[in-house]
Amino acid sequence: MTHLTGNLVLPHEVCFGELAIADGLITKITPLNTPQPDAPLILPGFIDLHFHGLGPFSAEDPRTLPDMAVFAPHTGMTGFCPALAPTPWPEQLAYVRQAKVAAGAKNAGARCLGTHLEGPFIAPAAKGGMNEEFLRPASLDDLRALLREADGTLRLLTISPELPGALDLIAEAVKHGVRVAIGHTHCTLDDFKKAVEAGARQVCHLFDTFEGRPVRGGVSQTCLTDAILIENRVDVEIIPDGHHVPPELIELTRRAAGPDRIIAITDAMMGAGLPDGVYAESDGRAYRLTNGDVCRLTDGTGTIVGSCLTTHTAFQNLTRRFGFSIPEASRMLSANPAQALNLLDQTGALREGLWADITVLSPDHAVVRRCLVGGNTAFANDDATT
Repeated sequence: MTHLTGNLVLPHEVCFGELAIADGLITKITPLNTPQPDAPLILPGFIDLHFHGLGPFSAEDPRTLPDMAVFAPHTGMTGFCPALAPTPWPEQLAYVRQAKVAAGAKNAGARCLGTHLEGPFIAPAAKGGMNEEFLRPASLDDLRALLREADGTLRLLTISPELPGALDLIAEAVKHGVRVAIGHTHCTLDDFKKAVEAGARQVCHLFDTFEGRPVRGGVSQTCLTDAILIENRVDVEIIPDGHHVPPELIELTRRAAGPDRIIAITDAMMGAGLPDGVYAESDGRAYRLTNGDVCRLTDGTGTIVGSCLTTHTAFQNLTRRFGFSIPEASRMLSANPAQALNLLDQTGALREGLWADITVLSPDHAVVRRCLVGGNTAFANDDATT
């Protein structure tokens, strides 16, 4: 049996205490005292539902997923859904076919919890940094082909609801246990409402690839992000790097949607956690990664194609820059994504009976001290202690 002692981040409080682990599960939590300033912070492991690369690995190459799983705990991540942007159709099918192997494997590091397809059913007008050549119209036949190849491991699908036939795709995906996110969209309010009624329950990177507020006759009109914030049936992804979403809009989301509806994501590209440099997407387009900024195409447009955020840095930003409490930030990076995948009865919180997927930070929260997956140490730095 393993024991961890420190400041335990429970769903709604932080307390100093002891946590026991046996057979890969949390077996006992013993609160002892108020938080201690010199104790490590013990959290449920971070789960990222939306990223395209990490370290030297690209999520678009399923062959690298085992290596990425080993790298991920360095950033505090214990579970992930790699995201694939639109690529040539044969590659899309091959990706979900090969990624299901990673999702079913017992990795040496973080758990691959399934895949996230950010497309290919995306409206060209809202493609953002995507390659328009690889977008596809909403097709039930295409969706069913993806579902067959994924064999139950397609967990999240981002779609533009304004595409003709999109509502049928949403309903079909939901029927097969896929969580549908609305994103890369300039849809009308009516389109949005119909998508939610069809079963969409998430919004892909809120405030990114969304149009602004219309004004008619000097009167501000309701915009899509307004409707999203007040629709309690949908959770919203937020990239908390300070660049994709201005701090004021993060504060608006905190007040309007609340931390229980926010899923913090990194939307990171290959190179996240590495030095500044030029990297390449799978389609050959080059982008420059600048730490403290974002990833931008080098074609002269400066188009943002992703972030260089890590889950640990996201936690720091949420608590130090954006006004969230430690338990709130923890829920946004662990419980909320676990709930989105219907895994809250297995992971996402420090609770007896759940997987012992745990991240330990230094007392100042600046360093990932240790990361456990199923009770086994997946990462420990030189200062790690039990």
